[in-house]
Amino acid sequence: MRVKIQIKSLPDSSKLRRFAAHKLDVALGRFSHGIQDATLQLNDINGADRSGADKLCRIVLTMKDGSFIVIEELASDICQAVARAVDRLHQIVSRRSSRIVKIDHSGMRQINSLLADV
Repeated sequence: MRVKIQIKSLPDSSKLRRFAAHKLDVALGRFSHGIQDATLQLNDINGADRSGADKLCRIVLTMKDGSFIVIEELASDICQAVARAVDRLHQIVSRRSSRIVKIDHSGMRQINSLLADV
């Protein structure tokens, strides 16, 4: 899994980059075999001089099967936006992978039951 982190209009980008990479690695590490690319875009929409829920975290996952997952979170704190976006992403990827496993298991049961009848 390749990870690309883009940071715009936010101070202390090296700490933020490490934080975001760590959160993403912890959340998606066990699913990395099915993920081709992950792009995190972190942005202060209104700039540093204005407050409010204007810190954006956008995560785009490109799966190895060619599908995409896009998550966006806005918050007043960029770390909060990253944490919420990564948590949502973990839930979605986990749900998707469990569906794939269920399909595989049910297919195996059908094959095994056909062999038992022979």
